[in-house]
Amino acid sequence: MNKRRAQILIPSVLVIPSLLIFVYLLFETTKVSREKIRQQFATDSAAFIQMGDYTNFLNRTAYVNGAFPYRIFKEIFDCSYGDGAILKKTDDSGEICEYKMLYEAGNFPKYYQDVERHEPANLDKESKWRIEFDPTHRPGINKPHEEIQVDDELIFIRDTQASKIFIFWDPAIETYKKYAQVYSVLGTVEESQMSVFERLTERMNFFKKSFYLNAATKECLDNPELCGNDGLTLGTPNFRKWHRGSDMKTHFIKRIKFWALHMKTGLGFGYDRVKTNPPLEMPEPGLFQVTTVSSDVLDKIGRGYQIYQTWDPGSNYFNVNLMQYANCGPYTSKPCVHATITSQCPLLNTDKNNCVWPNPTPKYQTRLYP
Repeated sequence: MNKRRAQILIPSVLVIPSLLIFVYLLFETTKVSREKIRQQFATDSAAFIQMGDYTNFLNRTAYVNGAFPYRIFKEIFDCSYGDGAILKKTDDSGEICEYKMLYEAGNFPKYYQDVERHEPANLDKESKWRIEFDPTHRPGINKPHEEIQVDDELIFIRDTQASKIFIFWDPAIETYKKYAQVYSVLGTVEESQMSVFERLTERMNFFKKSFYLNAATKECLDNPELCGNDGLTLGTPNFRKWHRGSDMKTHFIKRIKFWALHMKTGLGFGYDRVKTNPPLEMPEPGLFQVTTVSSDVLDKIGRGYQIYQTWDPGSNYFNVNLMQYANCGPYTSKPCVHATITSQCPLLNTDKNNCVWPNPTPKYQTRLYP
């Protein structure tokens, strides 16, 4: 019996240390895995929150470019549905709605299948909102950022229209005032949201603060201002501030002129066609028309910004330097977690993710990928 106990004792002496080593290995592995999961969650949350600023700006700009002026001017100038006037033609051949006359002059965009004297089209189910200016007199305005052409001068009511339609001087002045007021407000709204967007992306504070609150690494606690900097700088392309004039641009008109009918003075009867002379000057920087964003910038944000956030696995019981086995080359010699964050619209694969202008479709969504 004693011999049998001795036979059991020898394996036990060997198994117990092995079991202890296994327990230590399991503990250290769990500790590293837990930290990696925490860093991944912090990085994913920070990237998603920061990308929300870009998505909001793109959607709001798309609304200001297309849906807002379309619906506002339809309600102001469309006949039957809105408050627009029905204008008689000078040759007694019929009548024309003020809404149609102004659209054909190139003053505002509308949905290409809009039905005159009916409610605005419901575009919720459309993947592409074809809201556009009449290109007859403004052929360069329905083009993307790199090709758009917006002349300094807008002819609000054209000479040919004034010769064929009974549009009189005083009503024309009132119509112009309504038009200028609406686009002045839209321009103020766009300037405000662009300024807010620039402030929010100046230093990417939402990314840094979110990462700080969720990761709480020693580096973040010691230097809050530097928290999350690796995630903002290591990847290509990565989060960056968009610059006016190159990455995004607001287009204005400087002057407006129009023709209208004015009753003859003196002994004559009938009407003369008169025009604004000189043209009406718009206050600086001009009267807002549209905002465009670079096709390259939109394509890159649609394909994804790359986030590589480093983290420190710390020491371990076995004194193994995990840095050399889990480095995030070629960006850094440290371990890191990765995320691809995007802002995508339905035109990602057809128009390089451009749903801002033309075809302003406010359907950008923030999406996170591994």
